[in-house]
Amino acid sequence: MVICGGVDLAAKPSRPTGVAVVKATSDFNLEFLFVSEVYSDEEIVNSLVKFGTMTVAVDSPLALPSRSALREVDRLLIKSGFRVLPPAWSSMAQLTLRARRLAKILENYGIEVIETHPRSSIKSSSCSSLQELLGVLGVDLSRRLTRHEADSVVASLVCIYYKSNRALVFRASDGEIVLLPRICTQPLQFPRNNTSHVAE
Repeated sequence: MVICGGVDLAAKPSRPTGVAVVKATSDFNLEFLFVSEVYSDEEIVNSLVKFGTMTVAVDSPLALPSRSALREVDRLLIKSGFRVLPPAWSSMAQLTLRARRLAKILENYGIEVIETHPRSSIKSSSCSSLQELLGVLGVDLSRRLTRHEADSVVASLVCIYYKSNRALVFRASDGEIVLLPRICTQPLQFPRNNTSHVAE
């Protein structure tokens, strides 16, 4: 069993951050334990820790570039056809600094933190939307999600695939970004009877 988190982080605590926690069994039966919007670092951490989250995928750069506006790993993604914003932009730099602080707190709880990009992950999955992705995985969420919640759900699924050694990983000397594999065009034989209960 693996318990993963996904965080669609806001640059400021005054804006909503999406958080999702999903549990996957050895036969890839998925159950969402928590999907909601929170605000403070404390709320984010508590939402992840209380469910025994092992690894968290965060929708934010986890490091600033040493030179220029882009890291080498960002250039690698762009060269592969994905669009990411430069971490050195002022708004992105603020987000990155918050993500780094949050990562240190989570790591103190023994939680591994990885970087992802939900929009690129939908593209890399070859799915047209989150709804198609969830359909292929047999997941039926019980309510309509906000944009931030939806991105946190994608991030949590990236985390599950990462822990299963099935993710698409872009590595460079200055970072690592994890995306989904081609789920919709090359689906693995996972059970299609997943049911998800979303806590608010």
